[in-house]
Amino acid sequence: MRALVLGGTGDIGSAITQKLSLGGVETIGVGRADFDLANPNQIADYFREHGNQFDILIHSGGLNNPKNFEELTDTEIRGSLNANVLGFLDVVRELTPHWKRGGFGRVLVISSLYGFLGRKGRLPYVMSKHALNGAVKTLAIELASHGVLVNALSPGYIATKLTSKNNSTATIERLVSGIPVGRMGTPEDIAEVASFLCSPANQYINGQDIVVDGGYSIGGFQN
Repeated sequence: MRALVLGGTGDIGSAITQKLSLGGVETIGVGRADFDLANPNQIADYFREHGNQFDILIHSGGLNNPKNFEELTDTEIRGSLNANVLGFLDVVRELTPHWKRGGFGRVLVISSLYGFLGRKGRLPYVMSKHALNGAVKTLAIELASHGVLVNALSPGYIATKLTSKNNSTATIERLVSGIPVGRMGTPEDIAEVASFLCSPANQYINGQDIVVDGGYSIGGFQN
């Protein structure tokens, strides 16, 4: 079994790549040095060179550059949608023939709490994650008859370099105070769930958004 992890050089993507590899899955983690998800030609070139024999696809790549709406350019908005959503769909299109031939596939989108919530200063990111969750539902319906299960996994606040970059220490402390389990998640917490959802052991979870946030979104943030 082979897996491709988009954004496999990031903290969460690396943890997923390591977890799958330890479970005996031949796993390749790719980053922007391999191809730019916003560039369809680079995506096509990659699969022409490497083939499309990947049974598992995990999308952990994308952009998140905080900025208020009035400060955003069209290029920035379209760039986020291209990298976070349309590039993923280009990869799905490349791999679908292999899944149909083999009668098996697992697709997992690493979404976010902001796939169903909103947040100031995150318009392109929020838009793209909402769009990804919609894509998951439709792909799950269309591909299930071919043995392909498609799901999203929405992490809460995870201790990554990106979280530290986009949030002040005070903001992180405030966010942690609203997490019932009392800590931020780790990339390994996400990898554990991702590993199951992408395995043959998962036979019936399809088209779902699995939230892994320590209880934050169920109301833990309320005082």
